[in-house]
Amino acid sequence: MSDQSVQITLESLRRFVPFNSLSEMHLKDIAQRAKALRFPSGKMVFKRGEVSKQCYYLLSGSIDLCDQDFNITKVGSEDEKAKFALDNQSPHNVSAVSTDDVMVLAIDKDHLDLVLTWDQAGNYLVTDLAQDETLESDWMSALLQSSLFAQVPPANIQQLFATFQQENVATGELVIEQGEEGDRFYVIERGTAEVTRRAGDGEELLANLTPGRFFGEEALVGNTARNASVRMTSNGSLMYLEKDQFTELLHEPVLEFATQKDLDESLENGDNIKILDVRMENEFQNEATPNALNIPLADLRDHLESLEPDAIYVIVCDGGRRSEAGAYLLTEAGLRAVVLRG
Repeated sequence: MSDQSVQITLESLRRFVPFNSLSEMHLKDIAQRAKALRFPSGKMVFKRGEVSKQCYYLLSGSIDLCDQDFNITKVGSEDEKAKFALDNQSPHNVSAVSTDDVMVLAIDKDHLDLVLTWDQAGNYLVTDLAQDETLESDWMSALLQSSLFAQVPPANIQQLFATFQQENVATGELVIEQGEEGDRFYVIERGTAEVTRRAGDGEELLANLTPGRFFGEEALVGNTARNASVRMTSNGSLMYLEKDQFTELLHEPVLEFATQKDLDESLENGDNIKILDVRMENEFQNEATPNALNIPLADLRDHLESLEPDAIYVIVCDGGRRSEAGAYLLTEAGLRAVVLRG
């Protein structure tokens, strides 16, 4: 059961793979969403064969992992194996039973996959784009944390940042006005602004905006009029997308997908198939994909020239999103890449 008295600290998260490679901002997100579960001795943490939306890490105590042949593997919280998720398969290959009072960290797999994709793909894109001295990386990093942009397909991340345009603004300048038609989505790159709404004979202050905060999306998503006004409270600069650009980037990109059956048939036909696993190195070492080359997503761009131009690269990870981002990078570089489903 959940134990709200246990505080999940960033330091405790850094014990585990792949949390130990995440930025502090993403670690804080994980800490807020993860749950600490306490189990007394002899309790089932998860059962072999069940499909789980959670991945589990052993914070304290010890457990037995039992496979279909009743072989038992003991895992203690101080063991090297405890750095990784406990049987991170779905359905589970083993049952996990507590052998004393244990504390387990549980985090939603889908959200973790999202965080890993944004952290790795976002880091190299922010680094690349921020080399332009006219741009500041803080607004990009902050934007990557937003729930709105969690909806952007991973393969669109690069196009997203490349499409933004910059506009300089001055103190007191009215950027959007309540009641007007929405035509742009904005992010504050530099400076500050305030959000107000007409109330009676005056205006009501709703929020103060700082670099990385965005506005204008509601009118674009809902195709409605602006429901508030935004005025600059300092000199600064805005990054913006036109309405059609914003809409397009929320749609799935064109990617090629394949099943294991498709892969087997291609191998039988003698196609030059290469399996490329874009998980981080420590993830791959713990649970390697058979016959796969491992290049982490964050390093993939630096290795593009070493890849075979006549090969078909089948991109894999453990959640799907990193595979899509990796396939987009290869496709953009003129290589043939497909995402393996399932």
